[in-house]
Amino acid sequence: MLTHSYHRTEAGRAEVKARLLGLSRSARNLLLVLDASRPASAWLGLVQGASAADLEQLLEHGLVADVSAPAEAPVTVAVAAPSAAPAAAEAMTTSSSEAAGVSAQSPLAHAELYDFMTRHAKQHLGLIKGYKLVLEVERCADLAALRTLADRFVQDVQQAQGEMAAEQVRRALGIIKP
Repeated sequence: MLTHSYHRTEAGRAEVKARLLGLSRSARNLLLVLDASRPASAWLGLVQGASAADLEQLLEHGLVADVSAPAEAPVTVAVAAPSAAPAAAEAMTTSSSEAAGVSAQSPLAHAELYDFMTRHAKQHLGLIKGYKLVLEVERCADLAALRTLADRFVQDVQQAQGEMAAEQVRRALGIIKP
């Protein structure tokens, strides 16, 4: 593993922008500098505090890939908010023929949805829209209302930041498009 060279994947580039996974400082720094120009052991030596465990974490989340590995169809790994990690360890494959406008609801519990949306609303929607969404989260009376709001949050993120950011939020919420 340490003798191989790695490159950032699309998910890795999105994580650099979105910061959804809550990576440790050393893992994040490794993700920021890592490229195929050197073997992993060289990058670990250059990033203070980075270890093989950090590289393994990046590999598990699909944020980096071995340059010598064969190219595969786009596969993304479901990632949840840190408090919901056990609920989102499954992988899902995205398809370009997905039906627009059809949405699935998040399987996360009330507390997990509440925490994720209040923590990430301003980051993805900006100060004003994010604050308004947090107020709506506070007004949600039950889990069903919160799940409906989570679907709308994904749509708002897609409008504000594009499909890549929306896909990151979908994965964090555990939403699998039908």
